[in-house]
Amino acid sequence: MKKIRRLIWVGCLWPAFIYGQAKTRLTNYVNPLIGTTVLTDSAELGYNPPWRTWNGLVGPAACVPFGMVEAVPITTYGSGSGYEYEVNTIKAFTQTSGTDWEAQNIPIMPLEGKNFTADDFASPYTHAKETARPGYYQVLLSRYHINAELTATPRAAYYKFTYQAGQDKKLAFDLVHAGGGSSTWEINKAGDYIVTGKQGNLYFYAVMNHKITSIDTYKRNPNQPDIPRSGQGAGGQRKLTGNIDVPVISFEKASKPLELKIAISSVSPEGAKLNYTTEIANKTFDQVYKEADASWEKLLGKVKVTGGTPKQKVMFYSCLYRQFWYPCITSDVDGKIAFYDRRRRSPGEVTASPAIRTSRDTVPGFEVYQSPGLWDVFRTQLVVLDMLLPKVSNNIIKSMILTGEHSGGFLPTSFHGDFASSYIAGSYLRGIKDYDVRKAYLLMLNNANTPISGSVRTARPHNADYLKLGYVPEADIQHPTTETVSTAGTTKTLEFAYSDYSIALLAKALGDNDTYDIMMKRSKNYKNVFDPQTELMRGRLADGKWWGPFDPNYPYYEFMYREANAWQASFFVPQDTKGLISLYKSPKDFELKVDSLFSIPWGGYAKDNLSCFLGQFCMGNQPDFNYPYLYYFVGKPQKSQAILNKLMSDYFGMGPEHLALAGMDDHGSLTGWYVFNAMGVFPYSPADPEYLVSVPVFDKIEMQLGDGKTFTITKKGKGKNISKITVGSQPLKGWAINYDDMRKGKALDIYTK
Repeated sequence: MKKIRRLIWVGCLWPAFIYGQAKTRLTNYVNPLIGTTVLTDSAELGYNPPWRTWNGLVGPAACVPFGMVEAVPITTYGSGSGYEYEVNTIKAFTQTSGTDWEAQNIPIMPLEGKNFTADDFASPYTHAKETARPGYYQVLLSRYHINAELTATPRAAYYKFTYQAGQDKKLAFDLVHAGGGSSTWEINKAGDYIVTGKQGNLYFYAVMNHKITSIDTYKRNPNQPDIPRSGQGAGGQRKLTGNIDVPVISFEKASKPLELKIAISSVSPEGAKLNYTTEIANKTFDQVYKEADASWEKLLGKVKVTGGTPKQKVMFYSCLYRQFWYPCITSDVDGKIAFYDRRRRSPGEVTASPAIRTSRDTVPGFEVYQSPGLWDVFRTQLVVLDMLLPKVSNNIIKSMILTGEHSGGFLPTSFHGDFASSYIAGSYLRGIKDYDVRKAYLLMLNNANTPISGSVRTARPHNADYLKLGYVPEADIQHPTTETVSTAGTTKTLEFAYSDYSIALLAKALGDNDTYDIMMKRSKNYKNVFDPQTELMRGRLADGKWWGPFDPNYPYYEFMYREANAWQASFFVPQDTKGLISLYKSPKDFELKVDSLFSIPWGGYAKDNLSCFLGQFCMGNQPDFNYPYLYYFVGKPQKSQAILNKLMSDYFGMGPEHLALAGMDDHGSLTGWYVFNAMGVFPYSPADPEYLVSVPVFDKIEMQLGDGKTFTITKKGKGKNISKITVGSQPLKGWAINYDDMRKGKALDIYTK
């Protein structure tokens, strides 16, 4: 263990120790600090940042794949993962992390003697004395001279705090902090070495190797409960309320390191204890880390690459690593889960208390996962899981069906769109079928056909208008700003049309031809928001008039578009790109429009989620992820390849530390984009079981698919453009490879010139 840790050079993107090794463990290529830094250069961002920008928002959490526990150092509450690379103090370590602000729960912090107060116990640290690896994190807390080490099992975290000789050891549970706000909490001594408790609806069971002498309450100053905000929009923190004090555990003197094993459960105190007993009770720190490292090595080994530079391998495996974080498991080791009625969630609630518990101790009979961030990851990360881990993807779908049955008969919809249908249809067509597909299909139809008025958290918001008019109308608002909230009707229309297409694909596979015809017709609804005058998608009022005055360059958060301007929304028609082209005067006219997309300079608008542009194209957000491939549809793949090459080389590993991403990773969405394009295959329409082919970064990629077959991609030659493609030694017609050929192990050879 010590030898391994000394080798790691985490201050640099490409660890020196990987050079020259004949065979390196794939975990050694992973740098968990990629995506933790912030961009400040206006030339890179596209604007002068008035706040901390959202470049990654991931953290170096110690965890195992899809773990309920993600033990992460907290530098800034309310900041995505909780960890911000440029902040030089650590406030605590939480047992859960995420990339969405309010997911950091059960904070703990090792302390020493009397060198702290309840209002001030954060410790400075430096990256020179910090180590991050898959399944492991280490940092020296310089204020207390404590070396903190973290590792984890699926439902428990293991901490080792090494103090200097003679130090008075203490441990704070800062339980009022939950994500970006406050939480109700309790903590109880349950034995000489044990404490139990809860934060919101999350229970914990913690066992230490030092005898507890007392649990004391340290009082915060009630006049200073506000915490500075980090960023804006969804980020930032709210005022701490309720019991804001800090319980601190004191221990008997002992020379050995202070060790803490803490298990969590959303079901019950008994569930937390059982998770502890089953997963971590009788294991040493090194044993737990060895198992965590092995679990990551196994998953990373599903894709093996040959060629490329060390930099490219580090970026690839660091991005592949992020594909196996989410969604997290929610069931305990005995299979029990708790349900929450998320329809009754209020905007001010935090993740530690996400909703009202409606039932618990349910045992579905399979490992249950939280609902994916569908809007973010249906394009990339979920397709990765379909291919590499179909059993996991299958259980995610079963979990979504279960959620649908307990949420009024609707599938989860993330925070926008209705992409559960796209995910399920694409998974089914890739051969993932070990669930009640008829039940899933009926839930999909409920989402699509229920005439909901207004904005709600279930099914399709404003679907009544969509069903009646064929589009979601926009409110006639004068002088909207980037922050104006309305229907985002243009984006919803485009997204609902794609989801209708996805349902049509599944309907056809199930032999429901009537629904297939209906949904295929509805999939053309994108045409209802195409403005032939501007040749862009544009907001329409309920009376059919176009909203104006119209500026295609101006971005909106939820007016006309979702986190986009007209350029970034207008080409999302992956189900019928040829039909989209037919709306233009000619294919050449369409090509010129796409040229404008990638060449008209970004106007310097500062908006959360939007960063790092190539013309109007935004690499830092999801809506236009598949736009680089638009040139394929007018016979100009070389223009697509030039854009892909630039994006791959310049927009990943950005900033002075070479650790920044172009935008938020959102549960693996952006890193998933890199994974696919580095391999030379991309799910342009993720509901379809096929992939557009481009020039890969590596000379050879061996992908172990979920059914046991190895699919091999080989780049022939050193050119930048494709001259020929063969599948199983036979010429490929067009530019897309079908997943059936991939599953059969037919080799994809990409000849370059």
